[in-house]
Amino acid sequence: MVVYGVNPVAEALRAGYPVLKIYAEKTFRDREKILPFARKRGIKIVKVGKKKLFELAKTEKHQGIVAVISPVEPKDFEELVQRALETNGCLLFLDRIEDPHNLGAIFRSADAFGVAGIVLPKDRSATITNTVVKASTGAVFYIPFSIVSSFRLALKKFKEAGGWLIGLESGGKSISNYSFPFPLGLVAGSEGKGLSKTTLKLLDDTVTIPMKGHVNSLNVSNAVAIGLYLVSQQQSK
Repeated sequence: MVVYGVNPVAEALRAGYPVLKIYAEKTFRDREKILPFARKRGIKIVKVGKKKLFELAKTEKHQGIVAVISPVEPKDFEELVQRALETNGCLLFLDRIEDPHNLGAIFRSADAFGVAGIVLPKDRSATITNTVVKASTGAVFYIPFSIVSSFRLALKKFKEAGGWLIGLESGGKSISNYSFPFPLGLVAGSEGKGLSKTTLKLLDDTVTIPMKGHVNSLNVSNAVAIGLYLVSQQQSK
């Protein structure tokens, strides 16, 4: 996997992720001290021109640095469930999020608000790509995730283990004064269609973010960020 940009590369190093090689532009201004840190870890650094960086990153937004790392590996679903149960925390279930920028932004929010892990369906969902890593500013290196063959079965197993499933969906109870139960499985749906019918049938409840504007919905990554913030506020109490 190729990771590009100052923050994603820096976070990959800080998280102790297996960085195989770093390519840096000859004029790269290393304000984050990435290169000295990489040298201490024995990581090979190659100075190259902009053309080579573009070939590696497939974009001009590489900020002068590209790292080649081992692929980010998913965790076992049971491991994430256990983590949520032991911490009485929150597991985030994402029902068919297809935009990699949204998925990256959600990983960033999950890291900010202390989510125990993220569960993704194997089919009809964005996967962990270079774009997701960049959009997450490196948060994918800190938040464990699982990819499940059956999203419905994963939801069912979480409930059977003692978790509660609350969906972010229009027409639900106002999230403003909602008291979340823990351990919590917060479930968010796809950008256009929301939660699927099979998912809705398994939920214990649904919550909605009240809005005063003219548009009828928020971007899914924004909605998840708001939901996770309110969940984290209740967890801290």
